[in-house]
Amino acid sequence: MTLNYDIADFLANSWQKKPCLIKQGFAAFSDLISPEILAGLAMEEGADSRIVQTNANTDSGWQVIHGPFEEYESFGESDWTLLVQSVNEWVPEVGELLQPFRFLPDWRLDDVMVSFSCENGGVGPHVDQYDVFIIQGAGKRRWRVGNRQPLQELQPTEDLCLVNNDFNVVIDEELESGDVLYIPAGCPHDGIALEPSLNYSVGFRAPSQAELLWQLGDSAMANDVLTKRYTDPDSQAPSSGYEITEQQLDAVKSLLIEAISSDESSDLIARLLSQSKRPLVEPELPVTAEQIPAMLEQGAAFIERAPGARLLRLNNDTFYLNGEKLEVPEAAQQAATQLAKMHGSAHVTELKATFSTPESQAFLAEVINLGGYYFFIDEAPE
Repeated sequence: MTLNYDIADFLANSWQKKPCLIKQGFAAFSDLISPEILAGLAMEEGADSRIVQTNANTDSGWQVIHGPFEEYESFGESDWTLLVQSVNEWVPEVGELLQPFRFLPDWRLDDVMVSFSCENGGVGPHVDQYDVFIIQGAGKRRWRVGNRQPLQELQPTEDLCLVNNDFNVVIDEELESGDVLYIPAGCPHDGIALEPSLNYSVGFRAPSQAELLWQLGDSAMANDVLTKRYTDPDSQAPSSGYEITEQQLDAVKSLLIEAISSDESSDLIARLLSQSKRPLVEPELPVTAEQIPAMLEQGAAFIERAPGARLLRLNNDTFYLNGEKLEVPEAAQQAATQLAKMHGSAHVTELKATFSTPESQAFLAEVINLGGYYFFIDEAPE
Protein backbone atom coordinates (compact mmCIF):
# COMPACT_ATOMS: atom_id res chain seq x y z
CA MET A 1 0.00 0.00 0.00
CA THR A 2 1.57 3.26 -1.16
CA LEU A 3 0.56 6.84 -0.44
CA ASN A 4 0.55 8.69 -3.75
CA TYR A 5 1.95 11.99 -2.60
CA ASP A 6 5.16 13.99 -2.48
CA ILE A 7 6.24 13.36 1.11
CA ALA A 8 8.92 16.07 1.09
CA ASP A 9 6.39 18.64 -0.11
CA PHE A 10 3.88 17.50 2.50
CA LEU A 11 6.39 17.84 5.36
CA ALA A 12 7.55 21.24 4.15
CA ASN A 13 4.16 22.79 3.51
CA SER A 14 1.39 20.93 5.37
CA TRP A 15 2.57 18.87 8.35
CA GLN A 16 1.36 20.65 11.49
CA LYS A 17 0.82 23.79 9.39
CA LYS A 18 -2.42 23.47 7.45
CA PRO A 19 -5.02 20.90 6.40
CA CYS A 20 -4.72 19.33 2.98
CA LEU A 21 -6.70 16.95 0.81
CA ILE A 22 -4.87 14.24 -1.13
CA LYS A 23 -7.27 13.12 -3.84
CA GLN A 24 -6.83 9.41 -4.54
CA GLY A 25 -3.96 9.22 -2.08
CA PHE A 26 -4.60 5.48 -2.18
CA ALA A 27 -5.60 4.59 -5.72
CA ALA A 28 -8.06 1.71 -6.09
CA PHE A 29 -8.42 1.55 -2.31
CA SER A 30 -10.06 -1.61 -0.96
CA ASP A 31 -11.65 -1.63 2.47
CA LEU A 32 -9.61 -3.41 5.13
CA ILE A 33 -12.59 -4.34 7.28
CA SER A 34 -16.31 -4.69 6.64
CA PRO A 35 -19.00 -2.80 8.57
CA GLU A 36 -20.24 -6.15 9.88
CA ILE A 37 -16.82 -7.13 11.29
CA LEU A 38 -16.43 -3.66 12.82
CA ALA A 39 -19.86 -3.95 14.43
CA GLY A 40 -18.90 -7.38 15.78
CA LEU A 41 -15.65 -6.00 17.20
CA ALA A 42 -17.60 -3.28 19.02
CA MET A 43 -19.47 -6.07 20.81
CA GLU A 44 -16.21 -7.33 22.39
CA GLU A 45 -15.57 -6.47 26.03
CA GLY A 46 -11.99 -5.30 25.40
CA ALA A 47 -12.75 -3.02 22.45
CA ASP A 48 -12.94 0.76 22.97
CA SER A 49 -16.08 1.70 21.05
CA ARG A 50 -18.84 4.28 21.09
CA ILE A 51 -21.83 5.42 19.06
CA VAL A 52 -22.54 9.11 18.49
CA GLN A 53 -26.14 9.91 17.61
CA THR A 54 -27.36 13.16 16.13
CA ASN A 55 -31.06 14.04 16.00
CA ALA A 56 -31.31 11.92 19.14
CA ASN A 57 -34.30 12.11 21.45
CA THR A 58 -32.46 14.31 23.96
CA ASP A 59 -32.58 17.99 24.91
CA SER A 60 -29.46 18.73 22.86
CA GLY A 61 -30.21 16.37 20.00
CA TRP A 62 -26.94 14.53 20.66
CA GLN A 63 -26.19 11.29 22.46
CA VAL A 64 -23.01 9.28 23.11
CA ILE A 65 -23.28 5.61 24.05
CA HIS A 66 -20.24 3.52 24.94
CA GLY A 67 -19.81 -0.14 24.04
CA PRO A 68 -19.69 -3.04 24.16
CA PHE A 69 -22.92 -3.21 22.18
CA GLU A 70 -25.46 -6.00 22.02
CA GLU A 71 -27.46 -4.82 19.02
CA TYR A 72 -27.78 -1.94 16.53
CA GLU A 73 -31.36 -2.17 15.26
CA SER A 74 -32.60 0.30 17.86
CA PHE A 75 -30.41 3.07 16.38
CA GLY A 76 -32.28 3.06 13.06
CA GLU A 77 -30.81 3.54 9.59
CA SER A 78 -29.55 7.13 9.76
CA ASP A 79 -28.03 9.82 11.99
CA TRP A 80 -25.47 7.74 13.89
CA THR A 81 -21.81 6.78 13.76
CA LEU A 82 -19.99 3.81 15.29
CA LEU A 83 -16.35 4.49 16.23
CA VAL A 84 -13.85 1.83 17.34
CA GLN A 85 -10.35 2.74 18.58
CA SER A 86 -7.13 0.82 17.92
CA VAL A 87 -8.63 -1.48 15.32
CA ASN A 88 -5.07 -2.04 14.06
CA GLU A 89 -4.43 -4.05 17.25
CA TRP A 90 -7.37 -6.34 16.51
CA VAL A 91 -7.30 -6.69 12.72
CA PRO A 92 -3.86 -7.16 11.06
CA GLU A 93 -5.14 -5.91 7.71
CA VAL A 94 -6.04 -2.57 9.29
CA GLY A 95 -2.58 -2.46 10.87
CA GLU A 96 -1.08 -2.42 7.36
CA LEU A 97 -2.53 1.07 6.96
CA LEU A 98 0.17 2.37 9.30
CA GLN A 99 3.00 1.47 6.91
CA PRO A 100 2.52 4.35 4.40
CA PHE A 101 2.85 6.84 7.27
CA ARG A 102 6.17 5.52 8.62
CA PHE A 103 7.90 8.61 7.25
CA LEU A 104 6.78 10.16 10.57
CA PRO A 105 8.35 9.13 13.92
CA ASP A 106 7.20 5.76 15.24
CA TRP A 107 6.69 7.17 18.73
CA ARG A 108 4.17 9.67 17.41
CA LEU A 109 1.94 6.96 15.96
CA ASP A 110 -1.12 6.38 18.12
CA ASP A 111 -3.62 4.05 16.47
CA VAL A 112 -6.07 3.49 13.62
CA MET A 113 -9.62 4.33 14.55
CA VAL A 114 -12.30 3.01 12.18
CA SER A 115 -15.76 4.50 11.98
CA PHE A 116 -18.93 3.44 10.21
CA SER A 117 -21.56 6.10 9.61
CA CYS A 118 -25.11 5.67 8.46
CA GLU A 119 -26.51 8.32 6.14
CA ASN A 120 -26.27 11.75 7.82
CA GLY A 121 -24.08 10.29 10.54
CA GLY A 122 -21.26 12.33 12.08
CA VAL A 123 -19.75 13.38 15.38
CA GLY A 124 -20.31 17.10 14.93
CA PRO A 125 -17.91 20.01 14.34
CA HIS A 126 -14.96 19.57 16.69
CA VAL A 127 -11.23 20.00 17.27
CA ASP A 128 -8.78 17.18 17.98
CA GLN A 129 -5.58 17.69 19.95
CA TYR A 130 -3.67 15.30 17.71
CA ASP A 131 -2.77 15.10 14.03
CA VAL A 132 -4.86 12.77 11.91
CA PHE A 133 -5.02 11.36 8.41
CA ILE A 134 -8.56 10.34 7.47
CA ILE A 135 -8.83 7.79 4.66
CA GLN A 136 -12.19 7.43 3.00
CA GLY A 137 -13.33 3.86 2.48
CA ALA A 138 -16.69 2.77 1.12
CA GLY A 139 -19.32 5.44 0.61
CA LYS A 140 -19.06 9.22 0.43
CA ARG A 141 -18.63 11.80 3.14
CA ARG A 142 -18.63 15.58 3.03
CA TRP A 143 -15.86 17.22 5.04
CA ARG A 144 -15.53 20.84 6.08
CA VAL A 145 -12.15 21.78 7.56
CA GLY A 146 -10.71 25.06 8.78
CA ASN A 147 -7.35 26.40 9.82
CA ARG A 148 -6.63 27.02 13.50
CA GLN A 149 -8.85 29.88 14.71
CA PRO A 150 -10.57 31.19 17.85
CA LEU A 151 -13.56 28.96 18.58
CA GLN A 152 -16.31 28.68 21.13
CA GLU A 153 -16.48 25.22 22.69
CA LEU A 154 -19.79 23.52 23.40
CA GLN A 155 -20.66 20.35 25.30
CA PRO A 156 -24.14 19.26 24.23
CA THR A 157 -23.85 15.98 26.14
CA GLU A 158 -21.37 14.05 28.27
CA ASP A 159 -18.25 12.83 26.40
CA LEU A 160 -18.87 15.08 23.41
CA CYS A 161 -17.04 18.39 22.99
CA LEU A 162 -18.01 20.41 19.90
CA VAL A 163 -17.38 23.86 18.45
CA ASN A 164 -19.63 26.29 16.65
CA ASN A 165 -20.57 25.16 13.17
CA ASP A 166 -19.78 28.55 11.60
CA PHE A 167 -15.98 28.20 11.63
CA ASN A 168 -14.04 29.57 8.66
CA VAL A 169 -13.65 26.78 6.10
CA VAL A 170 -10.64 26.20 3.82
CA ILE A 171 -11.63 22.70 2.61
CA ASP A 172 -15.20 21.76 1.67
CA GLU A 173 -15.15 18.51 -0.31
CA GLU A 174 -16.91 15.22 -0.82
CA LEU A 175 -14.47 12.39 -0.18
CA GLU A 176 -14.60 9.17 -2.17
CA SER A 177 -12.85 5.86 -1.64
CA GLY A 178 -9.06 6.33 -1.53
CA ASP A 179 -9.10 10.07 -0.77
CA VAL A 180 -6.94 11.14 2.18
CA LEU A 181 -7.63 14.18 4.36
CA TYR A 182 -4.88 15.47 6.64
CA ILE A 183 -5.99 17.59 9.61
CA PRO A 184 -3.39 19.12 11.98
CA ALA A 185 -4.04 19.27 15.70
CA GLY A 186 -6.23 22.22 16.62
CA CYS A 187 -8.01 22.59 13.25
CA PRO A 188 -11.83 22.44 13.35
CA HIS A 189 -13.51 19.88 11.12
CA ASP A 190 -16.89 18.32 10.52
CA GLY A 191 -17.70 15.24 8.46
CA ILE A 192 -21.20 14.13 7.48
CA ALA A 193 -21.89 10.85 5.69
CA LEU A 194 -23.82 11.30 2.47
CA GLU A 195 -24.41 7.54 2.37
CA PRO A 196 -23.29 4.59 4.54
CA SER A 197 -19.55 5.15 4.86
CA LEU A 198 -16.35 3.73 6.34
CA ASN A 199 -13.50 5.97 7.47
CA TYR A 200 -10.02 5.09 8.73
CA SER A 201 -8.32 7.65 11.00
CA VAL A 202 -4.57 7.30 11.49
CA GLY A 203 -3.83 9.37 14.59
CA PHE A 204 -0.54 10.83 15.82
CA ARG A 205 0.13 11.68 19.45
CA ALA A 206 0.74 15.30 20.38
CA PRO A 207 1.26 15.21 24.17
CA SER A 208 0.93 18.43 26.13
CA GLN A 209 3.56 19.80 28.51
CA ALA A 210 1.32 18.91 31.44
CA GLU A 211 0.90 15.31 30.25
CA LEU A 212 4.62 14.85 29.72
CA LEU A 213 5.53 16.39 33.08
CA TRP A 214 2.97 14.25 34.88
CA GLN A 215 4.18 11.05 33.18
CA LEU A 216 7.81 12.03 33.69
CA GLY A 217 7.23 12.58 37.39
CA ASP A 218 5.51 9.22 37.80
CA SER A 219 8.31 7.47 35.93
CA ALA A 220 11.00 9.25 37.96
CA MET A 221 9.35 8.15 41.22
CA ALA A 222 9.02 4.57 39.97
CA ASN A 223 12.69 4.45 38.92
CA ASP A 224 13.97 6.38 41.97
CA VAL A 225 15.76 9.05 39.93
CA LEU A 226 15.63 12.88 39.83
CA THR A 227 15.79 12.79 43.61
CA LYS A 228 17.69 16.04 44.14
CA ARG A 229 15.74 18.25 46.53
CA TYR A 230 15.15 21.97 46.73
CA THR A 231 17.60 23.84 48.93
CA ASP A 232 18.07 27.53 49.73
CA PRO A 233 21.18 27.92 51.93
CA ASP A 234 21.61 31.54 50.84
CA SER A 235 18.01 32.46 51.49
CA GLN A 236 17.22 35.83 53.01
CA ALA A 237 14.13 36.38 55.08
CA PRO A 238 11.25 37.86 53.07
CA SER A 239 9.46 40.89 54.37
CA SER A 240 6.49 38.60 55.13
CA GLY A 241 6.44 34.84 55.71
CA TYR A 242 3.67 34.30 53.17
CA GLU A 243 5.64 35.76 50.24
CA ILE A 244 7.29 33.76 47.43
CA THR A 245 10.35 35.74 46.42
CA GLU A 246 11.71 35.95 42.90
CA GLN A 247 14.87 34.28 44.19
CA GLN A 248 12.89 31.30 45.50
CA LEU A 249 10.84 31.07 42.32
CA ASP A 250 13.98 31.09 40.14
CA ALA A 251 15.53 28.40 42.36
CA VAL A 252 12.52 26.10 41.92
CA LYS A 253 12.49 26.66 38.15
CA SER A 254 16.23 25.99 38.01
CA LEU A 255 15.72 22.74 39.90
CA LEU A 256 13.12 21.63 37.35
CA ILE A 257 15.21 22.74 34.35
CA GLU A 258 18.18 20.82 35.74
CA ALA A 259 15.99 17.72 36.05
CA ILE A 260 14.65 18.00 32.49
CA SER A 261 18.17 18.56 31.12
CA SER A 262 19.73 15.57 32.89
CA ASP A 263 20.76 12.23 31.40
CA GLU A 264 18.26 10.55 33.72
CA SER A 265 15.51 12.64 32.17
CA SER A 266 16.56 11.61 28.65
CA ASP A 267 16.30 7.98 29.70
CA LEU A 268 12.87 8.51 31.28
CA ILE A 269 11.54 10.32 28.22
CA ALA A 270 12.72 7.51 25.93
CA ARG A 271 10.99 5.02 28.22
CA LEU A 272 7.75 7.03 28.03
CA LEU A 273 7.84 7.37 24.26
CA SER A 274 8.38 3.63 23.84
CA GLN A 275 5.35 2.71 25.94
CA SER A 276 2.66 0.79 24.10
CA LYS A 277 -0.85 2.15 24.25
CA ARG A 278 -2.17 -1.18 25.51
CA PRO A 279 -0.37 -3.90 27.50
CA LEU A 280 1.76 -6.23 25.40
CA VAL A 281 1.16 -9.96 25.78
CA GLU A 282 4.21 -11.77 27.07
CA PRO A 283 4.71 -15.46 26.17
CA GLU A 284 3.47 -18.03 28.68
CA LEU A 285 6.93 -19.61 28.81
CA PRO A 286 10.03 -17.40 28.46
CA VAL A 287 12.15 -17.94 25.35
CA THR A 288 15.87 -18.50 25.84
CA ALA A 289 18.66 -17.41 23.53
CA GLU A 290 19.56 -21.08 23.04
CA GLN A 291 16.13 -21.75 21.50
CA ILE A 292 16.42 -19.03 18.86
CA PRO A 293 18.59 -20.97 16.28
CA ALA A 294 16.05 -23.81 16.11
CA MET A 295 13.19 -21.33 15.75
CA LEU A 296 15.01 -19.65 12.85
CA GLU A 297 15.28 -23.02 11.07
CA GLN A 298 11.53 -23.52 10.79
CA GLY A 299 10.75 -23.08 7.13
CA ALA A 300 7.21 -21.73 7.53
CA ALA A 301 8.04 -19.45 10.47
CA PHE A 302 7.74 -15.68 10.60
CA ILE A 303 8.71 -13.07 13.15
CA GLU A 304 6.13 -10.35 13.67
CA ARG A 305 6.06 -7.15 15.66
CA ALA A 306 3.19 -7.12 18.12
CA PRO A 307 0.47 -4.55 17.33
CA GLY A 308 1.21 -1.34 19.19
CA ALA A 309 4.80 -2.28 20.09
CA ARG A 310 7.45 0.45 19.71
CA LEU A 311 11.14 -0.42 19.50
CA LEU A 312 12.98 2.92 19.58
CA ARG A 313 16.64 3.90 19.49
CA LEU A 314 18.17 6.81 21.40
CA ASN A 315 21.57 8.33 20.59
CA ASN A 316 22.35 5.60 18.05
CA ASP A 317 23.14 2.92 20.61
CA THR A 318 20.44 2.55 23.28
CA PHE A 319 17.14 0.80 22.55
CA TYR A 320 13.82 0.99 24.37
CA LEU A 321 10.74 -1.24 24.18
CA ASN A 322 7.49 -0.70 26.09
CA GLY A 323 9.14 1.41 28.75
CA GLU A 324 12.15 -0.87 29.20
CA LYS A 325 15.74 0.13 28.49
CA LEU A 326 17.53 -2.65 26.62
CA GLU A 327 21.25 -3.26 27.06
CA VAL A 328 22.41 -4.02 23.53
CA PRO A 329 26.08 -5.01 23.05
CA GLU A 330 27.92 -3.94 19.91
CA ALA A 331 27.57 -7.43 18.42
CA ALA A 332 23.76 -7.12 18.54
CA GLN A 333 23.38 -3.51 17.36
CA GLN A 334 22.75 -4.45 13.73
CA ALA A 335 20.14 -7.01 14.72
CA ALA A 336 18.39 -4.52 17.01
CA THR A 337 18.36 -1.91 14.24
CA GLN A 338 16.88 -4.37 11.75
CA LEU A 339 14.10 -5.27 14.17
CA ALA A 340 13.40 -1.57 14.84
CA LYS A 341 13.06 -0.94 11.11
CA MET A 342 10.82 -3.96 10.62
CA HIS A 343 7.09 -3.36 10.69
CA GLY A 344 4.64 -6.20 10.32
CA SER A 345 6.27 -9.59 9.75
CA ALA A 346 9.39 -11.03 8.15
CA HIS A 347 10.19 -14.60 7.11
CA VAL A 348 12.89 -16.24 9.20
CA THR A 349 15.11 -16.62 6.13
CA GLU A 350 15.35 -12.82 5.94
CA LEU A 351 16.62 -12.65 9.52
CA LYS A 352 18.69 -15.82 9.91
CA ALA A 353 22.00 -14.21 8.97
CA THR A 354 21.37 -11.16 11.17
CA PHE A 355 20.60 -13.29 14.22
CA SER A 356 23.52 -15.67 13.88
CA THR A 357 25.49 -14.49 16.93
CA PRO A 358 24.78 -15.36 20.56
CA GLU A 359 24.40 -11.64 21.39
CA SER A 360 21.79 -11.05 18.70
CA GLN A 361 19.94 -14.24 19.68
CA ALA A 362 19.85 -13.06 23.29
CA PHE A 363 18.42 -9.72 22.16
CA LEU A 364 15.72 -11.41 20.08
CA ALA A 365 14.76 -13.61 23.03
CA GLU A 366 14.55 -10.53 25.25
CA VAL A 367 12.17 -8.59 22.99
CA ILE A 368 10.02 -11.70 22.53
CA ASN A 369 9.79 -12.12 26.32
CA LEU A 370 8.76 -8.46 26.64
CA GLY A 371 5.87 -9.11 24.25
CA GLY A 372 7.19 -6.85 21.50
CA TYR A 373 7.77 -9.58 18.91
CA TYR A 374 6.66 -13.17 18.43
CA PHE A 375 7.22 -16.18 16.20
CA PHE A 376 4.33 -17.70 14.30
CA ILE A 377 3.95 -20.55 11.80
CA ASP A 378 2.10 -19.91 8.56
CA GLU A 379 -0.07 -22.99 8.24
CA ALA A 380 -1.80 -21.79 5.09
CA PRO A 381 -1.65 -24.38 2.28
CA GLU A 382 0.87 -23.81 -0.51
